[in-house]
Amino acid sequence: MVTPSIPLAKEIGRVPSMTVPLDSAQESRFQSLEQEAIMIDIHQHPFVCPEDMTRLVEFLRGNRYRWAYDAVEHGGWTAVTTANAFRGFVNTHDMSYTRFEDLQTEVALMVSDMALSGRVDLVTNADQIEAAKQRERVGFMPTLEHLAIGSELDRLDTFYSMGVRLAGLTYNRKNYIGDGMNERNDGGLSEFGIEVVDRMNQLGMAIDLSHASFRTAMDAIHFSRAPVTFSHNAAYTLRPTTRTRKDEELVACAERGGLVAITAVPNSLSDDPEQDIDCVLDHYDYMVKLVGIDHVGIGTDTNVGDHVAFHQVMLGRDPSLTPAPYLNGLESPADGKNILRGLLRRGYSDEDIKKVAGGNALDFFRRVMN
Repeated sequence: MVTPSIPLAKEIGRVPSMTVPLDSAQESRFQSLEQEAIMIDIHQHPFVCPEDMTRLVEFLRGNRYRWAYDAVEHGGWTAVTTANAFRGFVNTHDMSYTRFEDLQTEVALMVSDMALSGRVDLVTNADQIEAAKQRERVGFMPTLEHLAIGSELDRLDTFYSMGVRLAGLTYNRKNYIGDGMNERNDGGLSEFGIEVVDRMNQLGMAIDLSHASFRTAMDAIHFSRAPVTFSHNAAYTLRPTTRTRKDEELVACAERGGLVAITAVPNSLSDDPEQDIDCVLDHYDYMVKLVGIDHVGIGTDTNVGDHVAFHQVMLGRDPSLTPAPYLNGLESPADGKNILRGLLRRGYSDEDIKKVAGGNALDFFRRVMN
């Protein structure tokens, strides 16, 4: 039986998305920054979803995925991380329970497609990202939404051998490593979790705490010998939700040399039915004041497709809690240049914009990755 083709979302121009307006002087600065800056998204899903999100699981079972090379190039990115995760839905309703084999298959399919396409470079450290910039190539760094390794420590080495250099410790619920941010009783890192942190340090794999519980995050910051990251979060002080982080955690991360990157998921930072990139930029402003310009980066958490439908269909979000159909100006990876434009409009210097755009991520990678 031939499986019918499933129409996929447009990589560029899926919905009308604004270009941040600049005056003539700012526009001139932007054109220079566009050429000079290294832009790195440390938590992106460069994955092309079906137009109809109700067919996502059907699509995933076909094992013939498309990666958003066009959108990433259009967005001006020097390098993006890949936050592999979606294939977990083949065998579970909750990504917290993704099977190792499913995640391994997704990474393998992606790495193979990258090699066959010749469109992008697989990158695993800061030097390779800088080299990609010199060659005018885009770098893809394999990373994981969270570590679906069960209780088997050697699976870390398996993922490392596939090119994975950054991974979340948990998703929203408890696993063998520690508690996720939706657990009712916060027990922090387990003893096994401390072993995982130690092995990640040894390998040179960056530790991501974005979905970890408060205590798991604070434990990881304490036990890790290398800096860690909140790769796609925002400030609880501005937006008090279960997905945002409290000042104490963010400051602790930065004090140990870590990196805090700002999400751009629709309805995560605003209840406005017509929300735009300004709600994201508000968190950049807050975070720079809180932890300092040297510890802030980009982690959009964008994909190609209807992100709001993904939340409703796959994550069970109440439609009343998702009033905006998309986040105007930062709807997908294709809108990446708007972050430079937005920071320019907010009054940041060229030097500081270069740090946030990718310089801080490069420094973080150098301190963590082998």
